[in-house]
Amino acid sequence: MKKILSLFIIFTAFSFVSCTDEPIEGGLLNQGPANASSLPVISTTIVTNTVSTSAISGGTVTSDGGEDVTARGLVYGTNPNPTVADLKTTDGLGVGNFITTLYNLTPATTYYIRAYATNSNGTSYGNEVIITTGSASNLPVLTTTAITNNIYPRSTSGGIITTDGGSTITARGVVWSTSANPTVPSLKKTTDGTGIGTFTSTIADLNVEAGSTVYLRAYATNAFGTAYGNEITFTAAEDLADYSPAIMTANIEGVQFNNMKPYLYDQTGIDVQVLNNTAPVGAPRYLKIQGVTSDVLSTLTEISLYIPNNHWVVGTYPLTEKNNLTTSLLSQAHVDLPNTAGAPIATITAGSFTITEFNITTRRIKGTFTLSYQKSTTPGVTYEITTGTIDYGLDATYIN
Repeated sequence: MKKILSLFIIFTAFSFVSCTDEPIEGGLLNQGPANASSLPVISTTIVTNTVSTSAISGGTVTSDGGEDVTARGLVYGTNPNPTVADLKTTDGLGVGNFITTLYNLTPATTYYIRAYATNSNGTSYGNEVIITTGSASNLPVLTTTAITNNIYPRSTSGGIITTDGGSTITARGVVWSTSANPTVPSLKKTTDGTGIGTFTSTIADLNVEAGSTVYLRAYATNAFGTAYGNEITFTAAEDLADYSPAIMTANIEGVQFNNMKPYLYDQTGIDVQVLNNTAPVGAPRYLKIQGVTSDVLSTLTEISLYIPNNHWVVGTYPLTEKNNLTTSLLSQAHVDLPNTAGAPIATITAGSFTITEFNITTRRIKGTFTLSYQKSTTPGVTYEITTGTIDYGLDATYIN
């Protein structure tokens, strides 16, 4: 009996040893849960700077769950357990800390806030934080002023701030959108000083399609948040600009030229320039209108008119030789003659310029001019430029 038992033990041991030499299926190695990857791990940061319309919070993503975090931020709303289907911010990628500001909250309202992080397996949420925003009585009170100067692509509005809510106004302006109730922060806004009172907002470029419905509100910000004036709705003006090429004509010393343009116009496409435009407010600016008989420097004749902004209206103005483009309120002109032997220099002795059209809507200036001048090489002899005409686009940025 002992021999039979011994044989059984030996046989069993041999069988176990033999099993270890059998190949094992790869799928049976490193088996774990059905979904070895997992969601990100994230926590919500304590909320700070809670005021009437904004609050600051954030989150910390401590693990990406084995997959890249492709979105993270805060979700928030007036009901518990907000999700990415509710209001949310988007604040970068990956693991680590992030901070963000919640704007345009409703005063005296309870909000539930959670950080979130998303990877390819789904979205996870941090702990929920609850806040209550401050009272509306701490916010500025203001109204929005009516739209004026609605000429493509610009417009003018502004606001009147009657009270600062007990805190200094640190920013004010107007904000607009093609959707109702525009808010800041926004790329479509102006910034127009600080404090209470009346302010004007000049919008150089609405940056919307012509004919679009535009919604605009004045805004004012203090330490408690941002308040808005009444909403104004208007239609962005159509683009009525005349984009015809610039053209100057003139009879110069008996020779008629019918296709003069600014120098190198085919390359630049620039009709006019505004000079002295960095001078202090109130100093004159000069509209330079130039025409050349050709682009060959050695043979061209160049006529340049310099019109101060006090003359940017329909009327007739005397022309004098160019000598002051910083403070003079006179219209001036200069003629550059072909650079032939002796290099004659022309000096204007008389002239006039009549503006027949100065139209901001069509962005066009039209007019006529005559000039008399003498040459340094023939003192006492007067030469004439007659039947001069100009039809140029007002394409200088300053005029916008």
